[in-house]
Amino acid sequence: MNTDLVSRTGLVPDQIIPQSDPVDALEATVERVLVAVGPSNLADPLSGARRAEESLRDALRRTDVGSDDALAQAVACAEAACEHLRYCELQEARLLLVAARGQLVRSHAGRT
Repeated sequence: MNTDLVSRTGLVPDQIIPQSDPVDALEATVERVLVAVGPSNLADPLSGARRAEESLRDALRRTDVGSDDALAQAVACAEAACEHLRYCELQEARLLLVAARGQLVRSHAGRT
């Protein structure tokens, strides 16, 4: 779990309602997708991976990288995770989502 996200908001990722800021929405989506594609949550891996991919792609469409290098890295990791989700390669997708989460934390540190 992203402890930085929890400490900033006081909420666990499932309780977060995406904010109007696309970067915050991307961060919340990455957290939700990580939970959704966890081994204990996949009774139907194909359906779960498809829904996770769709929500992640939607968040990515709304995110403008600008000049933030850490955010650009996070978006690249999330886009690669989408490709792995498309083929139900869940372990690879989770690894990339964890990397995206780390870059999003770096991005927040640079913005505050």
